[in-house]
Amino acid sequence: MKTLVSYSTLTGNTKMVAKSIFDIIKGEKELICLNENNNIDTDKFDTVIVGYWVDKGDIDKLAKTFIKSLKNKNLAVFGTLGAEPESDHGKKVSAKVDRFCAKNNKYSGGFMCQGKVDPKLIEKMKKFPLNIVHPLNPERLARLEEAKKHPDEYDLKNAQKYFSKLLYNEDI
Repeated sequence: MKTLVSYSTLTGNTKMVAKSIFDIIKGEKELICLNENNNIDTDKFDTVIVGYWVDKGDIDKLAKTFIKSLKNKNLAVFGTLGAEPESDHGKKVSAKVDRFCAKNNKYSGGFMCQGKVDPKLIEKMKKFPLNIVHPLNPERLARLEEAKKHPDEYDLKNAQKYFSKLLYNEDI
């Protein structure tokens, strides 16, 4: 069985999680950054794991295009987002991702953890009027500060645990 761990990254969050998951994959495996390689022969892989970053409440465009290209694969995903995964926003994103990934593949599940938000996006947010969807109020600023600390060692270990259980039914 050959496993592909692929990922799209903007700030390096998803890359960190991808490398952590890759470390626990058994057997033949390959790690590919979608930002650097978009011509991947997926026929040689039995299992495909795709990492994405959340963009406007959805899978980023690069990872989404790659997932759309997959057919009848054993598919699992992992993602990073600025919000806490257990927040209402995080749960909505997870549900949307699950529905999308199950369309054309044998989808087994997804892992999500918090990650730092792109500083360029934060600068854009500073220019938003206060009544817009993502105002930089004290609550949001506190969340963005917390997000800067992620993914941390705990997040990376949880990703490994999740995929060890998912792929091998093993606890680590």
